[in-house]
Amino acid sequence: MLKKIRIQRVSIFDIVATLVLAVVLVAFAVQGTGELAQMQTATDDYIQCETLARQLQSGSDYLVEQVRMYTATGQREYMDNYFEELNATRRRENALEYFAEHYGDTDAFTLLKSAMTTSQNLSYTDRYAMRLVAQATLADESSWPTEIRSVSLHDSDITMTDSEKMRKAQQLVCNDQYQNMRDDVNEKITESMDSLIALTRSRQNGAETVFTGVYRKIELCAALLVLLMLEICMITRYLVVKPLMDYGQSIRRGEIFPVVGAAELQDLALTYNEVYRENQETQKIIRHEAEHDALTGALNRGSFEKILNIYENGEKPFAMIICDVDIFKHVNDTYGHAVGDEILKKVANLLKTTFRSIDYVCRIGGDEFAVIMVDVNQELSYTIREKITVINNQLYCPTDDLPAISLSAGVAFTDRANPGESIFKDADKALYRVKQNGKHGCGFY
Repeated sequence: MLKKIRIQRVSIFDIVATLVLAVVLVAFAVQGTGELAQMQTATDDYIQCETLARQLQSGSDYLVEQVRMYTATGQREYMDNYFEELNATRRRENALEYFAEHYGDTDAFTLLKSAMTTSQNLSYTDRYAMRLVAQATLADESSWPTEIRSVSLHDSDITMTDSEKMRKAQQLVCNDQYQNMRDDVNEKITESMDSLIALTRSRQNGAETVFTGVYRKIELCAALLVLLMLEICMITRYLVVKPLMDYGQSIRRGEIFPVVGAAELQDLALTYNEVYRENQETQKIIRHEAEHDALTGALNRGSFEKILNIYENGEKPFAMIICDVDIFKHVNDTYGHAVGDEILKKVANLLKTTFRSIDYVCRIGGDEFAVIMVDVNQELSYTIREKITVINNQLYCPTDDLPAISLSAGVAFTDRANPGESIFKDADKALYRVKQNGKHGCGFY
């Protein structure tokens, strides 16, 4: 089963899976952040509402405190403090406005509004009591606050003495009815806070439920990512790293590769082994003989004969190509031997670059070259003809300073009809016919 695994497909799957999991994780993280923000918002709203509710209560208590102090002492500053809170600071009104904007459709707002109404009703009593005190202690009526001047005393209260007015004012803000109204304000504020707590807990519980689900999904994605990483590590270890280590050991020992690991590495091993076997004999010759022509870098006559002997005694098909530089003697006589040498180098280079790296290019005489082209038969004769044509095109239309020349080539295949004494002689016969028929071409036995 492992032999069928392709790293390319696995890597594409892993990349796609990782990207999908990453996107899902980000989506869950964003969702979780949103739910956490909602929990935080609910908590902050509750804190804000609690603060404002306490503010409404403290504003109401402050007014009661100031009116009672004023009725008890008659000192003007308490009355001024009362109306500053009522008209300037307005803690009760500000708190109720916030609730109306953000929680206008809740029971908490309804209770606070009722508490505010009761507190405002207390203010009517407060102003009446302060009018009595002002009537008893402040002679200059023009200095009284407008709210006090607008209060009309009952006829029975107008005839009271100053001390009686003070005593009645104190009774108005300290009797059971007044205290019951105060308690009603506090009770409704407390009920409003209980309603807010229930609403906040409901919002928090909803967000917490979603957040918990998101967190578990994130845990699942993280677990899948860990498994994906483990899978990548295992595949890399057993299908890539270990086979590569085996390949390295095979190279050091000069052996063929074991066909193991991922499909791509198995393909590599098979290709390497095929090339290794094809070039094994050639490598031995190159390593032990290293016999090359000094001028052109092509294999020399001795190497040619050894290679030819190997392939003649072998079973693999090959082609023998003998090439001769046309009018080479004329070039030497006209341009000198230095130019002739450069032409030989050029011919050798073109043969080596045009034919395959597994083919053997040899210089077997002065201007005579041979190519042993392996693993070919007569069906590929057109390939050889095309290669010789390409070489002749470059030689006949030079782009360097060398004179134009051409090659004549004779070719014989191991699967040729009516073979002669040897493949070399048959190729030489084909070359002779080309020479006799105008040179500059390729002929086949």
